[in-house]
Amino acid sequence: MDTASLLILSLLLQAPPAPRQASDAGSCARCHISITVEWSVSAHKSAGVGCVPCHGASEGHVAEERNHVKPERIPRGAAVAGLCLDCHTAGCPKTRRRDACQTCHHVHALVDLTRPPQTGPAKDDQAAAAWRAYEQSMKAGEAEAAREGWNEALAHFAAAARLRPGDARAAARSAFCRRRLAPALPGFRILTQRYDPLTGLPAEVEVEPLGMRMLAVAGGSFDMGDAVLEDSRPVHTVRVEPFYLGQYEVTQEQWQKVMGSNPSFHKDPQLPVESVSWNDCREFIARLNRMVPGGGFRLPTEAEWEFAARAGGPAPEERAWHRENSRIKPGDRADFTDLAPRAAGSGRPGAAGFHDLLGNVWEWCSSLYRPFLYDPRDGREDPAHAGLRVLRGGSYADGADLLQPALRHADRPDRRFRWNGLRVARGIL
Repeated sequence: MDTASLLILSLLLQAPPAPRQASDAGSCARCHISITVEWSVSAHKSAGVGCVPCHGASEGHVAEERNHVKPERIPRGAAVAGLCLDCHTAGCPKTRRRDACQTCHHVHALVDLTRPPQTGPAKDDQAAAAWRAYEQSMKAGEAEAAREGWNEALAHFAAAARLRPGDARAAARSAFCRRRLAPALPGFRILTQRYDPLTGLPAEVEVEPLGMRMLAVAGGSFDMGDAVLEDSRPVHTVRVEPFYLGQYEVTQEQWQKVMGSNPSFHKDPQLPVESVSWNDCREFIARLNRMVPGGGFRLPTEAEWEFAARAGGPAPEERAWHRENSRIKPGDRADFTDLAPRAAGSGRPGAAGFHDLLGNVWEWCSSLYRPFLYDPRDGREDPAHAGLRVLRGGSYADGADLLQPALRHADRPDRRFRWNGLRVARGIL
């Protein structure tokens, strides 16, 4: 590690935890590493000043991550000094100048460019020692976690977090240990001793009143969309937080228990419920949340749905239940009434354990049908936001060309078709 890096590391290790606004700069750090490192050692961080006051929320730029969408504001020249004066109202403390601040100071770090950083053996040794202590605490925590000594592991990870306030790795591993120490979740019955290795969440749970099984999805970043499908372009990076998703589509039996009725065209308790609108699904979920302690159930966003479909899609030899393998026999003259769904979960699961993510019935998502780039706000379920709502996954009445994880379809929120159903999601409470 060179001298400059050690100096920066030393300053980072000594810095107090930043306010929320300052910590939000972490999303910018995914790409602008050098800039945010410079920013983090300045007074900006301790003052709670993040990227947004100067650059705007820039949500399209943050979501797209390929630099096709620029930040809302990129101040240069005189505009930089204008922004500095928002806080430094008296101008430069030494010269009292109110223009061209960037001629002496780095615009992010407030470092005087005319003076080299002060370094020396003492500071270098201090930074290196702090770094070694952090790594030793993390290593000790991982060793304890491997033998399921959760209390001991938590203590080591917490010590690492104190050495590097705001460190995402130490925070994530601490949260993992806390979940292992207290795995119970409101409204869920834990079905297995297995847990998700990234989050520490119970891997398989059941919503007790309905017998509805849900699987933990660890979340992460993925490239959403498809360069070939017109409505799925451009491919862009989206981050999905950990959540639970129904292992199966909601069945008619489960719908009946919550709603007291069964609107399905093809009636059978174990078939997926269909002939339900997006509005019907919202009412089902509202009632479910009143029934189950903790609530928190919802439709998945289309980003969550696609993330799960890509991670755990059906086996190639059994992709879906569609025209070529439905109840129509070879050589039969058939119309639409000959097509029907199959029982939820009767086919083999995909790699992540989910059944019928592709095929059987289309699944309503919470998201508004808007052109990409994907905007996380389009996952909102408020019906006041008018527009078509997204459906994903294809149905028993569709050909294989529609059974693709990235393919987007949409309809009016009040429409009911016999090939539209739902799968329930739940955030981490």
